[in-house]
Amino acid sequence: MTITQPNFRSPEALMAEAQNAWRRLFEHSPIPVLLLTPDLKIVNANESYLREVIRSRDTLAGLQMFEAFPDNPHATLADGVNKLSASFEKVLHEARGHTMALQRYDIQPQDRPWQVRYWHPKNWPVLDDKGSIIAVVHHVTDATAAVLSRQNGPYAPVLLKPNPADDPLQRADKAILAARAIVRETQEGLAASRARVEEIVGFRSSS
Repeated sequence: MTITQPNFRSPEALMAEAQNAWRRLFEHSPIPVLLLTPDLKIVNANESYLREVIRSRDTLAGLQMFEAFPDNPHATLADGVNKLSASFEKVLHEARGHTMALQRYDIQPQDRPWQVRYWHPKNWPVLDDKGSIIAVVHHVTDATAAVLSRQNGPYAPVLLKPNPADDPLQRADKAILAARAIVRETQEGLAASRARVEEIVGFRSSS
């Protein structure tokens, strides 16, 4: 008869195992996540996030968020820094998550030209046992394909009507002015993404 021995692992060993499991979950999650300090310095990013922004972990770690991701200087209507900064301030002030509206925020891969990007961003705080904010999580869902594909749909005259006098960045600037008209059509995908994030990190937005 086989007798099952009790589990005599120490609390320290169990904690180390849990931390290793969390680290693997963070690194290999399909959900793009960036981890920031409360003063918005980049602590870490998982592989999914690094693929989305086409950057390496070494080039981001330790940088201030908007030093790493400034506005595109070639986009005349760029407001990504202002809008994202306002969202972070809301999160830090209210200590709860904030989901942003569809936002254009271009990226510049390492040593490559700027690329147009549209995102559904979500930010939320990480609290310690006393309720103090110890970190901020930044999650994005890439909506670029959904926005730019409208050039062949009913919104084409408003979003991306070809104009020889406009370069691609100028046409994309015009797209953001009408992008809210299609936000509702992407809500199902955004809701699914939010559900996956909340399931992974155990967060439930109070908004």
